[in-house]
Amino acid sequence: MTFKKSIGGHCEPGFGPVADLLADFIDSGREVGASLGVYRAGRPVVEIWGGHADRARTRPWERDTMTPIASTSKALATSAVLHLVDRGVIDLERPVADYWPEFGQQGKAEIPVHLVLAHRSGLAALDGSVSNDDAAALDEVLHRLERQKLWWRPGARHGYHAVTYGYILSGLVRAVTGRTVGRYFAEEIATAYGLDLYLGVPAGQHHRIAPMVGPSQSQAFRSLLNPTWLPYALGVLDRRSVSYHATFGGSAAGFDDHDELVRYDVEDASAGGVGSGLALARLFAALIGPVDGRRIVSAGLMNAARQPQAAGRDEVLRMRTDWGLGFQLPGGPMWPSVGVPGLFGHTGASGSLAFADPEHELSFGYTPNYWGELSAVGKRSRFRSTELTEAVYAAAGIRRWPAR
Repeated sequence: MTFKKSIGGHCEPGFGPVADLLADFIDSGREVGASLGVYRAGRPVVEIWGGHADRARTRPWERDTMTPIASTSKALATSAVLHLVDRGVIDLERPVADYWPEFGQQGKAEIPVHLVLAHRSGLAALDGSVSNDDAAALDEVLHRLERQKLWWRPGARHGYHAVTYGYILSGLVRAVTGRTVGRYFAEEIATAYGLDLYLGVPAGQHHRIAPMVGPSQSQAFRSLLNPTWLPYALGVLDRRSVSYHATFGGSAAGFDDHDELVRYDVEDASAGGVGSGLALARLFAALIGPVDGRRIVSAGLMNAARQPQAAGRDEVLRMRTDWGLGFQLPGGPMWPSVGVPGLFGHTGASGSLAFADPEHELSFGYTPNYWGELSAVGKRSRFRSTELTEAVYAAAGIRRWPAR
């Protein structure tokens, strides 16, 4: 199929409008560069990419270009944990402290694994920020988690564990396997399924990475003037709040810290992952069905993982969020519903999105390198990922219901 000049790759018949939409984003400046993958019944029906891998728009985006995926990284860490659950190594009902005894300090001895995955554990933030040096060493972050007091009684409320999530899972996985969650994902899932996804990128692969473009620290803060984010913005203004400590105050690297933002070798399973839309679509396809004859997680466990575990007002984001076991469910402002029930996935502040639709055997992965929504200061605009999702469903001929 022939695409507009700005797009490479392939689409199966009928999916051409998806490529045209991505090309429109690039040509209009809403996108710098991006990749998009869609799988149907275990095989790719869309694998496209386009635009540029750099701010100056001198380096074309290639098939093997990767980019940071922000919080969509949590889907990689979750997949690793569920893989261990499926193998009988981890029990969702058992306390984390059964595997990692030191975790049980400060009232955390009875927190079961499933409450962590559902962002209901109460360990939503650390009192201080985490630097890349801390993350690279890991032990000090885990010791801080062990000593950290809870922000609420486990199970009583839910709130996005924006920074702590990946470190809790890394401590848990290391306790049962001797490997960090990033290493486990690389060795047991990424290598096995041919996934260009990383929690800690080997130095020899850094040349393939498209650095994120914008926003500045001031743009990121001013973007919160968007009415959608205003309740959260008011929370962040209070530097004693869990909203602040769990998000802006949780990381020592700000949007202006270029040298810190390109330390791709550091394993941060909450927000430091790197990959492509093609690989994310393949990952989620292998979560809901066989890809090349095998799947990552059994159908029964995957069905359980996408059932609602938490819904309503999020204590951190101060808006509605919905969670299964480690996966977002659509419905709130962070992932608007497109009128298709049963989806599960994860979004990233970068604009990235990955999800699966088991009923229609469809999976989707999108990775832009432009922080478009965070750079649109004070504007209420639809997410690029939402528009692309709607285009995919239209091309697939799948009926959607109006979002409520």
